[in-house]
Amino acid sequence: MTLRISLPLGKKDSVKNLVFTILTHEYPLKLIQLTNFIRKRYGKSVTFQAVRKATIELLEEGVIEKNEMSYFINKEWIKESKEIMDNLYASVYQEKQTPRKVDAIGDEISVFTFNSLNEMMKFWEDLIEHWFKSFQKGDYNLNCYQGAHGWEGLLHPDREKKAMEQLKHKGIKSYAVFTSNTILDKIVLRFYEKVGLKCKIDVSSLKFDKSYYVATYGDLVVQSQYPEELVTKLDKFFKKNKTLENLDLTELSDIVNQKVEIKLSVTKNLSMAKQINSSILSQIKD
Repeated sequence: MTLRISLPLGKKDSVKNLVFTILTHEYPLKLIQLTNFIRKRYGKSVTFQAVRKATIELLEEGVIEKNEMSYFINKEWIKESKEIMDNLYASVYQEKQTPRKVDAIGDEISVFTFNSLNEMMKFWEDLIEHWFKSFQKGDYNLNCYQGAHGWEGLLHPDREKKAMEQLKHKGIKSYAVFTSNTILDKIVLRFYEKVGLKCKIDVSSLKFDKSYYVATYGDLVVQSQYPEELVTKLDKFFKKNKTLENLDLTELSDIVNQKVEIKLSVTKNLSMAKQINSSILSQIKD
């Protein structure tokens, strides 16, 4: 059975679509060969002039290329089309995280309310992506993070890796401090080191440090304080899991998707960001 590929090039059985479909399987081909393929394989009565017209249109649109008298699919067009479709898929199907409530505090601070930790973290990751896209040469290029556990590296490794690679590509320096020292925390730390962060574990027994998570992105400061019940559950999960082999990600997913109100504050203040960065960097350099 011949696979037919339909693109927005008119009707499915249009000469233009048939020329494209044939060239995805057989190439390079001359105009007379394309005409014969359409007549014999698809049983469609078509003139040489109609095939020539459709082929020239595809050529002018950059979909196909010509070498002497033969035609074939343009590989650069395929690459560009894939990128467009990937972006379209992400735009249409990717879960968008919408805060339940947004409170503005002055012109610089916004506080977002979410129904679960994972919902909040996906929004946090969206903020990183937005900051990266708007980052310009000459902008303050420092990204620092501090938290008890980097659990998002276990549940969202692909997205975390992509974000770090994007930051590195634009010359943004990234640092992270984890305040818990379980075996699983060390495994997560190694993951982040491999994707471009300079990391350190600086153990803290303070109750506040176990619940407080903060990160800076240029002049943006993102902060959240986890509810006590989630802090306790995350601590237990990280302490009992000592290898990746038997890691129960379903349990972790249940924890971070538990229905609980959690707030995230976003502050645009360069002086505050620099102050937080100084504190985090001092822990890494000690």
